[in-house]
This record gives sequence, C-alpha cells and structure tokens, in this order.
Amino acid sequence: MIKNQYELEQLAKQIAQDAQQKSIEFGTDAYDYMHQQCDGHEYVIYTYKAIELCQNCDTDDGEYQLEEIDFKTASFGDYACKLAYATLFQACVYAFDDLPNKEVA
Repeated sequence: MIKNQYELEQLAKQIAQDAQQKSIEFGTDAYDYMHQQCDGHEYVIYTYKAIELCQNCDTDDGEYQLEEIDFKTASFGDYACKLAYATLFQACVYAFDDLPNKEVA
C-alpha cells in the first residue's frame, strides 16, 4: 500500500530506473515504458487502490495533467483511476529527469 508521498516517489524512482535500463539495453523508449508500467499498475487499474493513492499522496500534478487534456470523467471511480495514473506517471517523469547518465534511445 502506498501510504504517503515518499512511497509514491520511491515507486516512481524504481519505474524510472527500470525505464532507463530497458532503454540502454534494448533501445526502447523510456517514456513509453513508464507509460506502460503506470497504465497497468495495480494502483491505477483497481479503483480502491487508486482512491488510496489519491487520498495519501499529493495529486496536484496529476490534476494539472488531466486539466491540460480537458479530461471529462464518467464516474468517480473513473476519475480516481485516471488521476492515480496521471499522478504516478508524472512522478515517474520527474524521477526520470533526476536520474544521472541519461543515455537512452
């Protein structure tokens, strides 16, 4: 369970490091890899876990991303899952940008 912002940032850092490694080893697109990992993550696909993430972490960056794409929600559960995805993905992007040696494809 992601209980706080620190745990979210640690998860994002791990995903970003994996993305960097896959990019170096196999030439995959790091941002596409992070998108895929976030999109299929349990805290995004399960509504109750998405709500936990949104409740326990700072979602300002995720909310901004949803506003930027003019996201229209169909339900509370839909919004929670999309917000959890946007929050996790943005945390991954920040973590990736902070990694040293960005020799990626």
